[in-house]
Amino acid sequence: MAERVLRTGLATLLLACGALAVAGQQAPALVTAATRADPQALAALERPGRVVFEDGFETDASFDNYFEVRGRKEGLVVRDVLAGRAHRGGGALRVTAAARGGRESGAGATGWLGAEGYDRLHLRLCIRYAEDYDQGNLNHTGGSLAAVAGGNRWAGMGSAGQRPRGDDRFNSRFEPWCDWRRLPPPGYLFLYTYWMEMARDRDGHYWGNMLGPEEAERFVPQRGRWVCLEHMIKANDVGQANGELAAWIDGRLYVHYTNIRWRSAADVRLKRFDLGVYIHACAQDNTVWFDDVALGTGYIGPPPAEAPPR
Repeated sequence: MAERVLRTGLATLLLACGALAVAGQQAPALVTAATRADPQALAALERPGRVVFEDGFETDASFDNYFEVRGRKEGLVVRDVLAGRAHRGGGALRVTAAARGGRESGAGATGWLGAEGYDRLHLRLCIRYAEDYDQGNLNHTGGSLAAVAGGNRWAGMGSAGQRPRGDDRFNSRFEPWCDWRRLPPPGYLFLYTYWMEMARDRDGHYWGNMLGPEEAERFVPQRGRWVCLEHMIKANDVGQANGELAAWIDGRLYVHYTNIRWRSAADVRLKRFDLGVYIHACAQDNTVWFDDVALGTGYIGPPPAEAPPR
């Protein structure tokens, strides 16, 4: 099948039979349909693990879970306790990218899981976009997982546009894109991903590659309503292309990629996560709420309908 090259402004995508084709390099394989159709494969992918982090934003102590909270002093990141704002319980994290006359704007919180890190990690969160959320064309809004080498929690930050070497970092954020306004905001969900064999953009930079579902399965979240998102990264064994990337929406498998060579050094492990809003050209205040955040070594799934006792 001939390749279809799509210029996005975020990345140059080379899509062939559902895979990202990069000449001379490993190509992540989109296997969602096959995984769904195989009960054993789906059960293996959704095998529970150990929960290593939880935050329901029930007290201000939640802020101690994050080594960086961008915008808290300005009131852009707050624990929202107004009635009806939380997904469960009495609090949620409200994050706003403030209007800046069309300039870039962002806010969020970043957590560190320790220098040892994990070879497989799931991030589950509930997110609600404000009824008037409208990012224009480009944004990075949602939750991300990042792997780095060593024990520096700031490592790899500020590396947008640069391809990881393999011995330094990789990451993926589960976020929306409105396809140059062809879709209503916030757009359809995909995985904005950096790794050592990613495709280069036509401008010579390495902007995050968009690893998403088949076009017919693209999901656009409804503004003003909570949706449960979970995504997983499984690091490859060094020298092999056996890494994986998967995502779920409200407990249903949405995307599953295999055949990924994330890293070339075993010390590059999943150690950092982020909850945030970043708008490239912010013409209005853009707010989202996060709640019921959890990280684990296996599948987590949507939270129970009822909040635990406070």
